[in-house]
Amino acid sequence: MKVNKRVLVPALLCVVAALVYFFLNYIPLEKELQLTPEWTADISETPETDGGERLPFRLGRNLGYFSPAGKISLLKRIPYKATISKNFFALYAQDAHGIQVFDSEGKPKCEIKGAGFPFVQDERIFLMLPGGNSFAFVESEGGSLASVFENSAPITAFHSSKSGVAVGYANGEFLVFDSDGNLKFTLNPGASEFPVILGGAISNGGKMFACVSGQDPQRVVLYRNEENYQKIIFHQNLGKSLARQTFVHFSKNDGFVYFDTADSLIILDTEKFYAKLIPLDGTVLDIQESEVADSVFVLSRNGKNYTVTILENFNETVGEFKFEAENAFILVEGNSLYVGRDEKISRLTISKE
Repeated sequence: MKVNKRVLVPALLCVVAALVYFFLNYIPLEKELQLTPEWTADISETPETDGGERLPFRLGRNLGYFSPAGKISLLKRIPYKATISKNFFALYAQDAHGIQVFDSEGKPKCEIKGAGFPFVQDERIFLMLPGGNSFAFVESEGGSLASVFENSAPITAFHSSKSGVAVGYANGEFLVFDSDGNLKFTLNPGASEFPVILGGAISNGGKMFACVSGQDPQRVVLYRNEENYQKIIFHQNLGKSLARQTFVHFSKNDGFVYFDTADSLIILDTEKFYAKLIPLDGTVLDIQESEVADSVFVLSRNGKNYTVTILENFNETVGEFKFEAENAFILVEGNSLYVGRDEKISRLTISKE
């Protein structure tokens, strides 16, 4: 029997179309990272005490704490300068001496026994001593100076993690302290005509240290502590140099380190030593992480223009959003992204659907 080709061709096309339709409807489509707005709060609202979790904020001349439900629990006006973390805050004047440190409920925690500018990060309290080249670990109970370190060069970078403290100096020294304030290592990245540490960080596990170092050339450097020998395991010269302090950040799992450079964000895989460059507009102010799809949120600023760059799997760019403001911050807790701008704080739920 002869087959009518005019009938066969349309029939085959119908079969192919049916198969395509079948697979499109039964093969799951790739899920995407999503941000869902939940609420927006005004920081000028009358503070309410709810006894629950308190999250820190600082916007312009105001700082305080708010709840995940959007209630402002504490609000303070900054007279001159201030420092705040999830656990503590302090307000101080230009002639700072005997500074009072408060907890997140606004209750006095301690009075620092010395003069200088306080700095709080997580559960640690530090005092930056007059002259700009010395600092002290401060006991949260009592306010005594537990450990004081002096140097001849000005401090140009400072970072604290649960494993210790990393401090950079204008003379190119990069010092690492343990969590008790004991000096562990003195590193000198070198290889530049003008040695200066512009940014630095210590990993959460305390085994790696990273910095942006020098001028002419400027480079990013990653160290690893190998049985008390500090080895440079990665370094890369930068084509364009910064002349300001910059941001360095280790991911929570220490699998990646982020370097803010003159024209991009460098994301380095600390195991494979693969460096990825992401162009960014402006200066990186903060980097926050969520366990949802290993997402990372990078806040950068160029004048009044702010950008939140969204990464997935630590280093894959999946989106961004922009806004204008005089002041802004971001904070991630669990599956929530909090974005502060001027007098408003908004909560967005992070999901992958």
